[in-house]
Amino acid sequence: MEALRPLISERSPEERTRIEAAYEFSRDAHDGVARKSGEPYITHPVAVAVLLAEMGMDSDSVIAGLLHDTVEDTTVTLDDIARHFGGDVRRIVEGETKVSKLAKVAKAQDPDRTLSDEQSENMRKLLIAMTSDIRIIIVKLADRLHNMRTLSSMSPVKQQRIARETMEIFAPLAHRLGIGQVKWELEDLSFRYLEPEAYRDLQSRLRTRQEEREEHIRSALTQMRESLQEDLELEEWVDDINVSGRSKHLWSIYTKMRNEGKALEQIFDLLAIRVILTPRPLAQPEGKPRDPKKQERAEEVREKRVCYHSLSIVHSMWTPIPGRFKDYIAVPKPNGYQSLHTTVISPSGQPVEVQIRSRRMHEVAEFGVAAHWMYKQGERLNDRQKEGWLQRLQQLQHEILDASDFVDAVKDDLLGGRVVVFTPRGDTRDLPSGSTPIDFAYNVHSRIGDTATGARVNGSIVPLSYKLQNGDMVEIVTVKNGTPSKGWLSFAVTRSARTKIRHHFRAEERSEALTHGHDLLERYLRKRQLPVRQLMRTKLLEDVADKLTGNRNPDDLYLALHAGKLTTGMVARTLAPQLEQERVPTRAPRPAPARSQEGQVYVEGVLSQAKRAMCCNPIAGDQIMAYVTRGRGYTIHRIDCPNMVRLLKDEPEDRCLPASWNQGAALSSTVELDVVATDRAGLLADVLAVLVAQRRSPLKVEAGVRGPSAHILLRLEIGGQLDLSHLADAIKAVEGVQDVLRVGNKSGRAIPAETRLR
Repeated sequence: MEALRPLISERSPEERTRIEAAYEFSRDAHDGVARKSGEPYITHPVAVAVLLAEMGMDSDSVIAGLLHDTVEDTTVTLDDIARHFGGDVRRIVEGETKVSKLAKVAKAQDPDRTLSDEQSENMRKLLIAMTSDIRIIIVKLADRLHNMRTLSSMSPVKQQRIARETMEIFAPLAHRLGIGQVKWELEDLSFRYLEPEAYRDLQSRLRTRQEEREEHIRSALTQMRESLQEDLELEEWVDDINVSGRSKHLWSIYTKMRNEGKALEQIFDLLAIRVILTPRPLAQPEGKPRDPKKQERAEEVREKRVCYHSLSIVHSMWTPIPGRFKDYIAVPKPNGYQSLHTTVISPSGQPVEVQIRSRRMHEVAEFGVAAHWMYKQGERLNDRQKEGWLQRLQQLQHEILDASDFVDAVKDDLLGGRVVVFTPRGDTRDLPSGSTPIDFAYNVHSRIGDTATGARVNGSIVPLSYKLQNGDMVEIVTVKNGTPSKGWLSFAVTRSARTKIRHHFRAEERSEALTHGHDLLERYLRKRQLPVRQLMRTKLLEDVADKLTGNRNPDDLYLALHAGKLTTGMVARTLAPQLEQERVPTRAPRPAPARSQEGQVYVEGVLSQAKRAMCCNPIAGDQIMAYVTRGRGYTIHRIDCPNMVRLLKDEPEDRCLPASWNQGAALSSTVELDVVATDRAGLLADVLAVLVAQRRSPLKVEAGVRGPSAHILLRLEIGGQLDLSHLADAIKAVEGVQDVLRVGNKSGRAIPAETRLR
């Protein structure tokens, strides 16, 4: 608590009392518990609270930092926390602890659940919780930072796993939230454990010339400080000028060397001078006070003016290197970062990067969204203040159920590299690296994406597959009745664009299927000279659809006709019962091919290729549905498959689609049967004799005795549900056979749920 007390000394007495009470509460809850390093466990929550206090976070966040492990590791409940410290603290702590508890429950229910599954589910819940209260992820980042600082006490395997997760998820999250101070340290610590040899080598090479570099930077700092302090305009405009040196972080140097193929000596910004200016508050006009909004805008203008003026002083002192100037004040980074960056040649002949920003800009650069609480204590971020990527995160949780897919989408679409481009009006759009004009078009509006025919970038015509670069000005050329092209899917990068393109074609295919079904029925009725207009009235069609499909929507009737699940004669006879005597003779069955093609099914009435789910191994005759998997097309499940039941409950409608078998194709399947019987001599021979009589050749035969019963496992080819039923009946006729079970399998393993043949 001694480390935390100076950081909260300026808070109100009530807040200090609450924080000290939280410390005592956490200390008592963790009493007698030690960390892997041997230290008392309370040192960890105190360290997390110190980090949060250093960021200037509100008291509820600091208290949550002290309590974040109590619910998971002790007998303390969330109700206890709410009763002592309020609902906001409870919500933050719950966001930290509920995740791992859910993962543990899932692990207990499914022992085969992998660590990767558990981590992904944990991460998914955390990211979703973050969208409701950003403080949850800030506390989690502080927790992760202290764990990384003390990672040496863990086993090498855990060090690698935790460091990789930190590099892939938590460091990018800190970057997106603009918390540069945390981001850089997380990356360097992860680098240390992920690539220890490269880390030590780079650290050693930097250390050999450290004294020489520090001498250069000290000389440059002195000259810079004197020039800025002697300037008359700055003397009038600012209260304080802070000039300091900064060394580039190891991971940043390493990635720059690796990505750009440069030697250490070619990195210009190993050393940097940071200039932080504190503008003097504007004087209030006499008489009527200035409008608060006008005052705020005037102060922002003053901030920018002093930064640009300081830049002119730097460039008049030392020669700038062409092409090494970046203006992040006029065009901030997507995470809100603002600063001027320029690289100049110092008097010693060494290139030095100079960063110029205001005090407010610096707080945002170091603490990102956490800086909000520094200026507005006690207020929560409202929806307008939330980053656009957080809103996109909320959309992704509804679009993607699978935890691994969700985490992959977040890493690729939201936490990966970014590119900032401009609309013709000068508005900025933040997209993933590698995005194309098609991604830009759908980011602006779905209609613009659907009707795009070309693009201009910086005034020049480019293909729609062009890779956008930072600072590009993009204009989309559209036509009134334009439609998407399936070819766009090969270069669209963002999930949003790809989803909208696929949705268009699914809707188009459904429309074509409806038209085809309608035309089939109309032609049948006209051929028999029946009153088409009278029979195809909506009310009558609704009644027929209800009888034949169980749904009163005529569209279901047309889709069933298109898919071949219903015949036009069947529908016509239901519309006009007098046709009962005019049944059309059934066609002779087609000869079945020797081997069927995988996945010949109708999905929403459209003949499609699909893979059969290994969890339930559907066969022709089973009632099925299709699931749209990420990047792998359709997968069909039995409608009673537990996975399908879960997907129907949790997934968006457009990912779980009605499906049926193509009756015109012979669909053979490989199944496994478990013949359960009373053990006796000759049992296996008798069962195999049934297969010989039916001219079947089993692919695999295993026999054994488990408990009171004998089990014969048969793997063989069957033609569908009817064929399977005939075979099962024949095997059941063998003396001593008690039952024949169809065994679901996944990767060759029997799963607990077995489907009894009827």
